[in-house]
Amino acid sequence: MLWGRASKEAVGKEYTREEALQLDDSDTLRHLRSEFIIPTKDDLRRKTLSSQATYTRAHEALCIYLCGNSLGLQPHRTTHYINDYMKAWATKGVFGHFKAYPDSNIPPFVNVDDVAAQQMAPLVGASASEVAIMETLSANLHLMMASFYRPTEERYKIILEGKAFPSDQ
Repeated sequence: MLWGRASKEAVGKEYTREEALQLDDSDTLRHLRSEFIIPTKDDLRRKTLSSQATYTRAHEALCIYLCGNSLGLQPHRTTHYINDYMKAWATKGVFGHFKAYPDSNIPPFVNVDDVAAQQMAPLVGASASEVAIMETLSANLHLMMASFYRPTEERYKIILEGKAFPSDQ
C-alpha cells in the first residue's frame, strides 16, 4: 500500500513489486537516499559494533528502515559536522564559543541556535526571529508541562500510548 503524498485514488491500493519499483524510480527525492548511512542486514545481526565500518558496503544487503520513533538514518555529513565541533573544542577551547574560523563551516558555539533558526524558518513558514531552537525534545516537553499543565480535581491524568518513546512519557 502507498501512503503519504499519494493521490486519493492511490491510497489503500495494493501495488505489485514492479509498480512499486516504478514509483521508486520516478521518486523526485530518490537522490537523497545516498545522503544517509543505511545499516546492512549483517550490521544488524552482528553482536558488536564494527570497527571496520566504511559505510560503502554495496555488496551487503541493506536493511529496510521503517522506525518512526527514532533519530532516523544517520546522514553521512553528521560525522563531519560532529568532528568539526570536536576539533574546534580541542584546538580553541572556550574561544570556540565566540569566534568563527575561516577553515571551519561551523558557527561559534554561542550562535549555533541562531543559525539553526535561520535554517529552520523556511521549513516552518516563519521568519528567523519567530523561531526558537532550544534544548532537546525531552527537556522541551518537560518545560512545556511545567509551564502549562494545570491539573484539577476532575482533570488530573495524562493519557498516552503504551511503550511510548521515553521522551514522550
